[in-house]
Amino acid sequence: MRATSEQGPDDSSGAEPRLQPGWLSTEPYAQLIGGKEATDGTPQPITDPSTGQQPARFLAATEQEVEAAIAAARTSFDSGVWRRMPGPRKAEVLEAAAAAIRADAPKLAALEALDTGKGVSGALVNDVYEAANAFSYAAAVARTAHGDARRATFPPELLPGGGPQILTVRQPEAAGVVAELLPWNGPLMTGSQRIASALAAGCSIVAKPPADAVITLVELGRILTSAGLPAGVLNVVLGAGSKVGEQLITDPRIDLISLTGGTDTGRHVMAAAARNLTPVHLELGGKSPVVVFADSDLEQAVGWAMMAAFVNMGEVCVAGSRLLIEGSVYDEVIHGVAEAAAGLPIGDALDPSTFIGPLINARHADRVRGYVERAVGSGDAKLIGSPSVPDGLGPAFVAPTVLGGVRRGCELEQEEVFGPVLAAMSFSSEAEAIELANGTSYGLNGTVFTRDLERAFRFADSLDCGEVNVNCHFAPDMNGGRGEPRKASGFSRTGVDAYTRIKAVNVQVHSG
Repeated sequence: MRATSEQGPDDSSGAEPRLQPGWLSTEPYAQLIGGKEATDGTPQPITDPSTGQQPARFLAATEQEVEAAIAAARTSFDSGVWRRMPGPRKAEVLEAAAAAIRADAPKLAALEALDTGKGVSGALVNDVYEAANAFSYAAAVARTAHGDARRATFPPELLPGGGPQILTVRQPEAAGVVAELLPWNGPLMTGSQRIASALAAGCSIVAKPPADAVITLVELGRILTSAGLPAGVLNVVLGAGSKVGEQLITDPRIDLISLTGGTDTGRHVMAAAARNLTPVHLELGGKSPVVVFADSDLEQAVGWAMMAAFVNMGEVCVAGSRLLIEGSVYDEVIHGVAEAAAGLPIGDALDPSTFIGPLINARHADRVRGYVERAVGSGDAKLIGSPSVPDGLGPAFVAPTVLGGVRRGCELEQEEVFGPVLAAMSFSSEAEAIELANGTSYGLNGTVFTRDLERAFRFADSLDCGEVNVNCHFAPDMNGGRGEPRKASGFSRTGVDAYTRIKAVNVQVHSG
């Protein structure tokens, strides 16, 4: 299928193409199984949310292709072709992948923007950077992986002199064959972080990108194959979660299911995994509070609050979607954030000047608009700021919206909107701020702005979440730096540890 002139590769209008020729495949994106591309699946359209057009296709995997992918991963793991490879050699492959991602950065950023709607400039400086960094980090872990050892003896009352001396070696080993189910908001970055960590641990993988955003995961599979990853260690299958995903999570040959997605999907995956007692690794989202005290640097707090809420159109699991402001500075902060948001450029995701691109699709945009309409219509919130979407843009675009005076306990305050919508509330005391911050079922991360060092540590200690930011929101190192979330945000170990299990080996070193 050829791309249309608007998409770039066949542009004959004289205008600068949105994509460089050759970057978007003219053949359907296929499965990667056992080191080769498989093309038996049914063609499905890939939709550009900026234009609503369908410039490319992918092949939805057949049941037989998913079966083959699981078998390839199982064979590669059981043979030890990757998991028993020396750490320095693993690191060479992972470093080669990182280098290839950096070399292909403009292409990968453009394809990510086309597929997901995120601004291409942000995709380049954040998503592609973090994807490459994930493999560099994984290479370092692969080189330096180690366990621990301690000596032990039996109680002297049990055996004279303590009996034989025992050396206990505790060594992390690969969890096994991983079904990696990825989200549509950042498939390249999140996929790289998950896959790189699993590879550093020595796992074999069957990865499934979301049906709404498949392109960059297929490209990542090609990069890793070219980098020297043995056949069958990474397999990529495409298609709907209800078919392809279901086949993966119910197969007894899968040793670990890793999901990054929504809470409803998480519940379903846990229930399905229970049939085979398959361990699960979940990151399910958040409703993260950004807490601003009156003694903070308000200019800095306003800038971070705006970024926390509207980066990637709010389609971020760690988005600061709740803004809690001390009453004496409430008006200054909320109007400052609304003013900053009103100046964000809205437009085509492939325009380098765009900050707010389209959401993943028009259906999700309608869902996000519904939250705003219900909150304002019921009196649960007051509209503070929401600039107009420029004429000519399609139904997947939603303006960055700031809502104030949000009623405690309402839908908007409690549920993850996953769009460019900020819910603001005021508080009068530190105790009330903590109560509000911890007042949802989510617990992924939280942020506090204050100049009081003791308050910062006290507040961090009181926040019930896996990661706390003080006077910032996004951390620069996203590999292994997060804590363990709770409740509706999921639960898991983090980084490479999430893909390992500990084996203890007890050796008698002295007979006593």
